[in-house]
Amino acid sequence: MKKLFSILSIGLALSAVSQPKKAAKMAPMFSSGYYVAMKGDTVKGDIQLNPDDETDFYHGFNFRGARGGKPALIGSKKAKAYGFDGKDFAVIPYEAGDIYAQYLTKGRLNFMEYKLHEKVDAVDAIVSVYFIQDTQADDSEKELRDLKQISQKFYKRDLKPYLKAQPISWNELDKFTFDKNITTAAVKDFNKYYEKTE
Repeated sequence: MKKLFSILSIGLALSAVSQPKKAAKMAPMFSSGYYVAMKGDTVKGDIQLNPDDETDFYHGFNFRGARGGKPALIGSKKAKAYGFDGKDFAVIPYEAGDIYAQYLTKGRLNFMEYKLHEKVDAVDAIVSVYFIQDTQADDSEKELRDLKQISQKFYKRDLKPYLKAQPISWNELDKFTFDKNITTAAVKDFNKYYEKTE
């Protein structure tokens, strides 16, 4: 009897060790959201908050209609914008195709962020790329109406044409160190001067 118990114990231990190691996945969590279809219709439903990779939000999103059902992957060919929990994304052209960029602030100046995987010092990392656009630029500066990628190294120089109408916003930025939160706050401060009041 002891031999049988020992053989069964060893067999169970070996079968448990030989099971494939699968990474644990969290159950999908959803929040109320929307997307804007290519024809301009707004579709309301739920958007998955926890994709497998945080950069997935910049290439597409899992959407479940208001009636429930199985979530479907929506990409830049089907939706030109989407949002959830106060985060808004819009399709922009980038390198070889269209991607979603997140609005950090909207107004006269739109400041956006795109995250992607890159190697930094031979180590895989998630890096951010930032864009700015002046939606109300004069005809003499109409090139500012186009979405422009800003350099994180020379960002203050890149932002000067956009913030020059309110130099106090531009002067608050550090000359050498880019900080997403400080830059976003400066752009928000600039936009306050151009908000329409009723």
